[in-house]
Amino acid sequence: MIVYVMRHAEAVEGSATLQDEWRYLTEKGRVAAKKTCTSIAKIGPKPRLTITSPLTRAVQTAEIAAEKACRKNVVVASGLLLPGADIGELVTHLKSCKDARRVLLVGHEPQLGTLVATLLGCEDESILLKKGACVALKLDLDNGEKPADFLWYLVPGKKKNTTFKKAFLQK
Repeated sequence: MIVYVMRHAEAVEGSATLQDEWRYLTEKGRVAAKKTCTSIAKIGPKPRLTITSPLTRAVQTAEIAAEKACRKNVVVASGLLLPGADIGELVTHLKSCKDARRVLLVGHEPQLGTLVATLLGCEDESILLKKGACVALKLDLDNGEKPADFLWYLVPGKKKNTTFKKAFLQK
């Protein structure tokens, strides 16, 4: 299974009148999400299932991704991608999605970075996905120690990076 892990794009800041869950994408965020998602579609293979955090900024990013991915993409909101949700439960849920073969997860930091580190078997590393960025992993959930292999990392407006160390371990 291929899993794409994408952080929501840039959103407006929260305020006393705008609660966190209602924060929406800025125009810059929409443009960045479109660039990233268009690149994902060109790189291929295209996701067939998109699972997103139910927070507005993540749903908007997921909708852009689904529009760019392909006409058969299904978008589902899940509390498993809310900030602070249990990574183990999310990994267990991914096992039930293996028939989709290609799944896009859209959510928030630091949860997504922790998920990527867990799947790559490097929990002691600090991985941070930039806003609107996406990392692609080849997943084999039957391999307990290192269930995923790194494929590439894509930041809006930049070329894909196919080297894990260059993508995440630069100081």
